[in-house]
Amino acid sequence: MFAKAMEDGTPRRLLTVLLCAWLSLMDSSAMAEELFSPMLTLRMGNKVIELEREQVLALPQARLTTSTTLSPTPTVWEGPLMRDVLALLGVPTDKVVPIRLLSWDDYRADLTSEDFSRWDVLLAHSADGKELSVETLGPLRVIYPRDQFEELQDQRLDHRWVWMLREIVVEP
Repeated sequence: MFAKAMEDGTPRRLLTVLLCAWLSLMDSSAMAEELFSPMLTLRMGNKVIELEREQVLALPQARLTTSTTLSPTPTVWEGPLMRDVLALLGVPTDKVVPIRLLSWDDYRADLTSEDFSRWDVLLAHSADGKELSVETLGPLRVIYPRDQFEELQDQRLDHRWVWMLREIVVEP
């Protein structure tokens, strides 16, 4: 149904909102996992890596306690560091490269790898010990250490907090 609607040209953002509402009524995480598979796609040139939940969980994990613009109460976020995720593609740590983050609802954020070497930015899959779902703007979210760095509390940087992340594209 979702794929057919995409082929028909129905806007992805509208379909995603409807899908999230439907999944919350159905309470089916297995169905959501199937629809959001692969969980994350990484691209750099011709190199493509597709990761499922188990593969994301197998990466070195980190924890970060911080608030967000959507939730002023500090939350404990868990997931791999973005720099570790980019290392899977062989992204050089000694130079700055353009990065594009794409979400399941077609949101797009353009930034550089400098963010991920400067700060411990998480690719969060859990919040306060609970797995992120589409209802909680998951299954993956980009989380910056906002409370630890005053410069990250600048609303001009809020566009970098991508939720429902589906793809990371690195310009080689």
